[in-house]
Amino acid sequence: MLSLIRQYHPLTGDPFWQDESYWELAPCDALKPYIRCFWGSLHPVGPAIARSPANPGLVIPDTCMDIIFDINYTQNRFSQAFCTLDERSYRTSGEASREVTGTFAIRFYAWTASLFADLDFTGLKNQAMDASIPFRRLTAQLSPILFDKPTLAGKAAVAEAWLLHALEKIRPDADLLNAVHTLLKTSGRARIHDLCDYAAISQRKLERLFQRHMGISPKSFATLARYQLLWQDLAAHPGLNLLDAVEQYGYTDQAHLLHDFRQKHLMTPAEALQYACHAHFE
Repeated sequence: MLSLIRQYHPLTGDPFWQDESYWELAPCDALKPYIRCFWGSLHPVGPAIARSPANPGLVIPDTCMDIIFDINYTQNRFSQAFCTLDERSYRTSGEASREVTGTFAIRFYAWTASLFADLDFTGLKNQAMDASIPFRRLTAQLSPILFDKPTLAGKAAVAEAWLLHALEKIRPDADLLNAVHTLLKTSGRARIHDLCDYAAISQRKLERLFQRHMGISPKSFATLARYQLLWQDLAAHPGLNLLDAVEQYGYTDQAHLLHDFRQKHLMTPAEALQYACHAHFE
């Protein structure tokens, strides 16, 4: 599984921005193949710098799933949401809270969240739900403890302990991992029958695997992965030649690439880079 995260590093719409209300922490080495990051507010924040549960602005299909705990210290209560895979982008309001709040979240890779869940994800996509539905054990045991940990690092330590214990009983599906590896290695261009041949399974079983673990079809994930890999490439190399990207990512032509990127990102590549670099520093 380490080979997957070495070649794939999902990014948000503004991957260069962090502040007191949004910060990312890397998991320990044992959890890195399963957890993209922990994120949230560094400590409880008040009206002066409080923001929406996620950093405000643009939310893009990052091919990750998040369990988000929002804690209201003023009213002594919390809420918990599970965000499934998104196939489209949307904008958040960024409205500030008038109370003292804290946010903590666990961001899973597309193929790992189901390993810690109590039910499969068939049909679960493009939505947010009560996290206690698919993650009954996790939320029941973590929520009360997280409330008493004021810092992001303290919450992450508690979550890591639970996840490491759960990891002892987890057995990832080798067929799914082989299919995902092939998709990422080919920049999302591998055809379905190629995935079946590589994983030595039928197309029907492949479809069931992706639905059970991700809530979407292999073709849908391939499309999202290709877009994400392109975005990662652009973010790392702002001067990337789009004609070279057309060939690398298997687009018909530059117009096809631009249309697909804008459809998923709501911006052109140039606008996306400008937003990522400047949106929170104006």
